[in-house]
Amino acid sequence: MPFPKVKDYHKLGQPLVPNAYGIFYALISVCYWFILSFLDIGSKECVALAASVLFGSNMGLLDDMIDLRWRYKALLPVFAALPYMVLKPSDRTAIMLLFFGIIDFKVLFFLLFVPAMITVITNTYNQLGGLNGLESMTGLIIMIGLTVASQNLVLTIVPILCLVALSYLSFTGRAFIGNVGTFAIGLTLAVYSVLMNLKLFLLIAFTPLIVNSLLILFSNYLLRQRAETLQDEKGLLYSHEIRSLRTLILHNRHMSERKVVLVICTLVSASTVAALFFPRLT
Repeated sequence: MPFPKVKDYHKLGQPLVPNAYGIFYALISVCYWFILSFLDIGSKECVALAASVLFGSNMGLLDDMIDLRWRYKALLPVFAALPYMVLKPSDRTAIMLLFFGIIDFKVLFFLLFVPAMITVITNTYNQLGGLNGLESMTGLIIMIGLTVASQNLVLTIVPILCLVALSYLSFTGRAFIGNVGTFAIGLTLAVYSVLMNLKLFLLIAFTPLIVNSLLILFSNYLLRQRAETLQDEKGLLYSHEIRSLRTLILHNRHMSERKVVLVICTLVSASTVAALFFPRLT
């Protein structure tokens, strides 16, 4: 198919692989949510999800085409929060804050909290990438966890099936989902967690991704160094520095790309299972 190709930097010979297959996730999921809305099944929630993912996928596609600088890309999810802010599909505007208990932010919830959460979650999710299947597989794990916690399979069944297919394609190195995929999936997780009142659940499930993001931000802005993953003559990955979750796992050890992906997915699975014990506190 006529998709742009990018180098697979963690394979010997750096073969070219089709990119931006995440557009299939966005289009199929959005069409599914609009169908549900037409059938009057969770209409407000479906429109909020569809509109936000449409915004996000377009921004991700733009990034895939012109490779935006991080300082610009980091702000793009703010615009993807606009549909939720306008539609106000949920009347749940209270947040449980440590030491302060539950506080109802009322209209400020839509004006401040939702844009901030969607921006942080989407960027955090977008930062955990670079290895085959990592973006789609971690999103699949967390989305399944959110579905179990919310006990609502209707809204997520098609996105989950899309992620299963994309996880197979990306894990086997046949196609990558690109930024269009990570933006769309990250937005789905963020908006769905707000709709289902599972904000704390998502925070706990995102623990490995948050650790990864903090390491990257610390390295980039304080140490002025980027996370580098090196490759030996056998194609195994390793790293001499700890600059991200990936390089933390690979620090002074050599592992195959697939093994690193499975280790990170195991960590995400563990945090997601742990989050299942706290759905009532969100």
